[in-house]
Parts: sequence; C-alpha cells; structure tokens
Amino acid sequence: MRGRWLFAAIFAGVVTAFTIPYPSGTPAGNGIASLHAHLIPNSALARTELPITEIRWFNFSPEDSWQPIQFIVPDRNTAKSTGSRKLRLYDVHIAKMFEISHFLCDRDRPSEGYNWSYQAENGNIEMGRFKISCNLARSIATAYGLGKPEITVIRRNFNLKNSRPSFALEKYSIPTLNIAKNRVVQWRNFVQKFPSIPDNSANQANSRFPASNIFRQIKGKTRVPVFLPSILPLSDIQQLEFDVQAGSHGYIVGMYLGKGCRIGTCYFGTIEAKRNEPFSPPSQLPQDTYRSVELAGGFRGLYFNNCGAYCTAFVEWQRLGVLYRVTRKNARQQEVVQIANSALQAGQR
Repeated sequence: MRGRWLFAAIFAGVVTAFTIPYPSGTPAGNGIASLHAHLIPNSALARTELPITEIRWFNFSPEDSWQPIQFIVPDRNTAKSTGSRKLRLYDVHIAKMFEISHFLCDRDRPSEGYNWSYQAENGNIEMGRFKISCNLARSIATAYGLGKPEITVIRRNFNLKNSRPSFALEKYSIPTLNIAKNRVVQWRNFVQKFPSIPDNSANQANSRFPASNIFRQIKGKTRVPVFLPSILPLSDIQQLEFDVQAGSHGYIVGMYLGKGCRIGTCYFGTIEAKRNEPFSPPSQLPQDTYRSVELAGGFRGLYFNNCGAYCTAFVEWQRLGVLYRVTRKNARQQEVVQIANSALQAGQR
C-alpha cells in the first residue's frame, strides 16, 4: 500500500526548484490570522495591509504574445473596504494586476499582454479572468501616474535549457498606480466596467461518481472509515475506468481515461485513505505550491501541486487518525477541492 501511496506524485515528474528566500522584511503570509500562515511561505503584499497568497507567472514559452498569470488572495469577501482610501479589496487587486502587467510589458519583451486568473479564499473561489494588454496597461499608467514602488514576489514557472520544467521565486520592485483621493471614484468606475472574459472550464458539467459500486469493492477489506465523493467535475464519467485496491489500513481508487490503460498519460486522478499517515511535508515532494485550504464541515486541509511533464493537484485532510487525499491531473484547485468537499458532505459510507 505504501508503495502505491505516492504513485501519482511519481507520475507528475520531478521539478527542479530554485530556492530563493524572502528578503528581510518581506511580509510573507502576514495578516492571515485565519489561516495557518506557516503553510503559506510564499506570500507578498499588494499594499502594506493587504495579503496575497500567490502570484504565479506561467512563463514556459517566453515567445508567446499572451501569457497566463494567477493572482490568488486569502480573502473570502473582496468587496469589503480597505479603509482610508475607500477602495474595495477588489479594486486594489485589479490595480495590482495592472501594475505588474505594465512592469513586465516594459521590462521583458514585446508583448500583447497577460491573461490573469483571479482567485479568492486562498484559491477556492474563482473571481474571474481578465485580459490586460500592454497598450491598456501603459495607458492606465499614463493616466494615473506611477508612485512609490513596492516589493512584489512572483512565482515564475519556466523551462530550463534542457526543457525540464522549473520554477523560481523572483522579487521585483514594481511602481504602484497613483490612485490619489480625487481619483478613487474614477478608478472604482473603471474597475466596475472592466470586463472579465468567459471561462468555459469553470462551467464544466459534473457527473455522478459510482460511489455504491466502488464502496462494494472496498467494504470488508479495510478498517478505515470510507469517504467517497458523490460527483466528479467531469462532463462524461463513462470515459473513466476505476482501479480499486484496499487493505486493512487504507484504500486507493485510481481513475484512468482509456479502456485498459494504466500508464501516466491515461492517469486522471485518485481518491485515497491511509491510517497513521501524516500530512505531506513541503520537503517530501517536489511541489511548487503548498498552502492551507478550508474544506466542507470546517475541516482544514492542504492543497499542493506538482508539475513535471504535467501537473497533478492534491488535497489532503485528516480525520480520526486517517489521512485522506484527492488528486487530479492538470486540475485547478477548485476542482480537487470540489471532489474533497463532495466526499465530506456525502459522509462516511
């Protein structure tokens, strides 16, 4: 069972990590009292009092005219005021995206712009996707002016010369937009009209997970409580085949796309349980994201992501001495959290 426990991580490949420590005084995870700040080691602040969980720049193909960047914040309610300037968190977050876009456009390369994925509640809530062209970023910088720069840490994913994927924490001094008192209303009006782009993947249909059939293959073979989801974020579950293994101390349900195929290219994900297994520490796997997430029923879980030839997303939580884990290939955080929440909400089988 132990040998099979981390097979999904092995499939995900090894990431070569450049460890760049935070500079002295960088407020990594500061102000996130409701979360386990020590599990969010790679945080920066958009403004002195505003925490950001992660800014991730996917720079695998520098020649691409549009590149994706994730902007993830810990706040559940982004509509609340930031205080003295009467700006909402949402307004300041959008400003930060424009500041970074302007900086990268002027510093790096001729570019059309950046595709931003904005996520709240530490990555559990999809706030929208935004296209910020370099021309628009420069126009906004000219209209508002640029003020005091602030240190921003960006997690950049890229390919080494041998084509192996890697990542680095890079520190930039990025000028901020000068949204003075007389321009607060102007900025809020602009943000209100700034459109998000459709995200078809966010509306992917769900399929009913064959929990009863899977449970029959586990029942009587294990002594750990069995938790299985009711749904999967997949439009057609008929595509999947299930490989169920169970022993006294746990079980693993492998999910594969393609009849009879069990190799990495067909791997879809797993649903696992193992008694007396600790949470996966940051040093155990070559993950390049590792943070605390809130799950259904008030359970505190861990989300982490491994990227190699492809990425595998993980969610882990513990209950009564048993570690439960959900994995999925090339998935967004919201998708694996949805599977975990479905298992918790369905209750013990």
